[in-house]
Amino acid sequence: MLPWGEIFSLGCALLWAIAVLLFRRSGEELSPVALNAFKGAVGLVLFSLTLVVLGRPFFPAGHGAGDWLTLLGSGALGIGIADSLFFASLNRLGATGSAIVDCVYSPFVVLAAFVYLGEPLHLPLGLALALMVVAILLGFHQPARPALAPAPAHGAPAETGEPRPASSSGVGIVLGIVSMLLMAIGIVVAKPVLNRADVWWATPVRLLGGELVLLLIAAVSPRERRAVLRAVRPGRHWRYALPSALFGSYLAMVLWIAGMKLTLASVAGILNQTSALFVPLFSALFLGEKLSARRGLAVALGFAAALVATLR
Repeated sequence: MLPWGEIFSLGCALLWAIAVLLFRRSGEELSPVALNAFKGAVGLVLFSLTLVVLGRPFFPAGHGAGDWLTLLGSGALGIGIADSLFFASLNRLGATGSAIVDCVYSPFVVLAAFVYLGEPLHLPLGLALALMVVAILLGFHQPARPALAPAPAHGAPAETGEPRPASSSGVGIVLGIVSMLLMAIGIVVAKPVLNRADVWWATPVRLLGGELVLLLIAAVSPRERRAVLRAVRPGRHWRYALPSALFGSYLAMVLWIAGMKLTLASVAGILNQTSALFVPLFSALFLGEKLSARRGLAVALGFAAALVATLR
């Protein structure tokens, strides 16, 4: 039998790396909340159509209010809040910098699985966390320079290999770490339900939870409300936002949850983490981002930390 859980998790990493590049471009025109709301709306439409085509019920038997609340809460935390923070971090750090910070996802999944699911916790996790600290310090340490080039418009400076303002990088690192923590908690909390649920049903329910949080934010913030309304109206911004939603909110999402369902949360987490290797390569090829030797080493250390976190 093929290890489908592992295959799905690796495929998710590849598709997510493509989506990150498209999200990077979309973030130059849309706010994090607006981009997140747009991708969630596209995902919900696609999953609703998929349920109809497959003949799957949106209210399946055997799932009571507890399962619904678990998945909605998981989506609110791991999609609505976490993805918005991720987009804000991506705008500040660029694709390669974001890939370094995102490597904390795997250690967080291992910790969350230990706390919530009782999956075994191993000594290598301490080494993994230490490697992550070294990777972040190496990737974002900025030697003193006479001056910094001014950042371009939209609040999302391009990754050119030149140092970023320390304040912007610091905020981006914190946002990225918090995002990965919430994402890990969100998916691990949902795993007991995912173990016995239809992926095609569970995924749009999580997306719905994320959208409800984003709609609440838009309801109380006039600025975000205007940004969300602009995002859903057809325009030039759709040239990146629409394909990014297809890859990131539909295809990668299905493979992510399917992998989490069919293998251990810790194993799925490390295979998902291989996106950290794909993102710098793709960003150099397609976005023109320069990958310095120091940043390349930081990415490698971050991935090694994610790998070490799952050692038995």
